[in-house]
Amino acid sequence: MRRFGHVLALLILTVACAAVGGSSRAQTGYADDRFPHLFAPRDQRPRLFTIPPQSTRQAPVARTTQPAATEITRPPRERTGPSATAAAPGTAEVAPTTFVLVLGDNLAEWLAFGIERAFEDVPEIGVTDKSRLSSGLVRSEFYDWAKVIPEVLAQETKVDFIVMMIGSNDRQALRVDREAFEPRSERWREIYVQRVDAAMLALKARGVPVYWVGMPPLRGQRASADMAYLNDVYKERAARNGVTYVDVWNGFVDEQGQYSQFGPDFAGQIRRLRTADGVHFTSAGARKLALFVEQDLRRDLVGRITPAIPGAPAADRPRPPETGLPQPEAALPSLELEPPRPRPLMGPILPLAGNPTIPRPAVAGNPPPAPPVAAPRGLAGERPSISAQGAAAAVLVRGEEPPPAPGRVDDFRWPRGSIASSVPENATGQAAATASGPQTR
Repeated sequence: MRRFGHVLALLILTVACAAVGGSSRAQTGYADDRFPHLFAPRDQRPRLFTIPPQSTRQAPVARTTQPAATEITRPPRERTGPSATAAAPGTAEVAPTTFVLVLGDNLAEWLAFGIERAFEDVPEIGVTDKSRLSSGLVRSEFYDWAKVIPEVLAQETKVDFIVMMIGSNDRQALRVDREAFEPRSERWREIYVQRVDAAMLALKARGVPVYWVGMPPLRGQRASADMAYLNDVYKERAARNGVTYVDVWNGFVDEQGQYSQFGPDFAGQIRRLRTADGVHFTSAGARKLALFVEQDLRRDLVGRITPAIPGAPAADRPRPPETGLPQPEAALPSLELEPPRPRPLMGPILPLAGNPTIPRPAVAGNPPPAPPVAAPRGLAGERPSISAQGAAAAVLVRGEEPPPAPGRVDDFRWPRGSIASSVPENATGQAAATASGPQTR
């Protein structure tokens, strides 16, 4: 009962305070606005955010199911097999006649994209991308390149060059018969070398030039050390198996030789070459990666490329035989070359002494002058029968040594007293005085 009385008294006191406050607010016109969110009516409370009306609302944007990380790990293009250079409007389409086959892992796909960019100015070159994501030479149960390479080469009828780039996914243990071997161990290296040799021999079986591209550095010292270890293996086995090894390491490091995400592109401009994951390339990095292979390809393309004929079917285009030997460059069908003239055994005979006689051109209205009759000449080095006169003829023609002048640097006569006797009688007094000078000292 006592508790009920306390509650009732508290309720009466609250009502009385509210009445007094209302009357005082009405008399003085004062309103406490320090906490408007607490004491203001609900319809007068300020909104922290505004909800747009239903008529102006936009439809929700559908979210993509593909994560953003996968957009930077693959080149921005469609994998549609051999690429052909798009023809300009109003011109006939030119299909490629020489094909470059690219094999390997994720980085090989970027390499194929860069090679396409590098040979945009050569419509005869086509790139066939047969790379496989997440593949390597360690996990043969996932994708066995030693068995896949012969199958791919059997399906591709037009292959003139083969480019292989693999190894970015081989930083893991190698399992054989339920036994695992740690990376870079002795047994791991032995098995890995066997698989590299098998892949290289399968590529060489086609009889076309083969390029094995090394690994670039990855982000992290341990990852870069593993890639350098694999490059040593590739370089050694390429030299043993007769395959061209392409080193790309120095193109993606800084001045200290460490991994760098930025660097000069193929044109020398500082660009971002690697993605945020530290493994894949950007478009500028892929173009620079292809620069190392482009140099070897352009050198070996001399004499092997077949000119493309605009508008002609692909089956009617001539193709060189697929052999390892370089083939002569074929000429365009519309170009008619004049057969080379036989080279003469000897050139015109010119005299060694005197000036050759130059015939004068014929003047209009006058008969051309008769060619001069050349006098009989002797053998080369024989002196002319007409003796030349003068000091110049004696020195230049007969080769005689001129007499030294008294007191000149070429006067080697000794003793000096013989100078006066050699002076002619009609010499000037100054010369005689000069000759007699040393005798008085």
